[in-house]
Amino acid sequence: MSKEDILSNKCPHCGSNHVEYITRVTGFFSKIGSWNKGKIAELRDRRSAIEANRTMLSDVVGFSLEAQKTKKIKLFWKNSCPRCPEAKALAGKLAEKGYSVDYYNIETTEGLAEASLHGVLATPTMVLVDGNDEEIAAWRGATPGFSEVEGAIAENC
Repeated sequence: MSKEDILSNKCPHCGSNHVEYITRVTGFFSKIGSWNKGKIAELRDRRSAIEANRTMLSDVVGFSLEAQKTKKIKLFWKNSCPRCPEAKALAGKLAEKGYSVDYYNIETTEGLAEASLHGVLATPTMVLVDGNDEEIAAWRGATPGFSEVEGAIAENC
């Protein structure tokens, strides 16, 4: 198949003229701290679109949305942070009690990307999110008390 066939306006399978091409551009990472409000809004819209697609496809592929609807605690930390061990210990106690806890080292690509979506500028940061990944409560740059986190979870049931 030639390059012209690949980028033609006619589907090679059904013959339709309604052809739309998509591509994925990868290969670099960028800190979003310097992005303008429009670019950050676009990033949030992409996450919303992913969730909307999951919802739309749930009946088709049997994807369980109930598992996605629980509250989750996200802990953002880094190796050199002197306050992070205390926050990690608290997160461990919350996990032992049955709460869903995700740990994000902001020195990793995944951690930095997730931190940027929640506006994390200091460690430790603990964010309580709902099933749509919307922030319910957050403690930035300090470790909250166990009862404070449980209170925020109970308050937002």
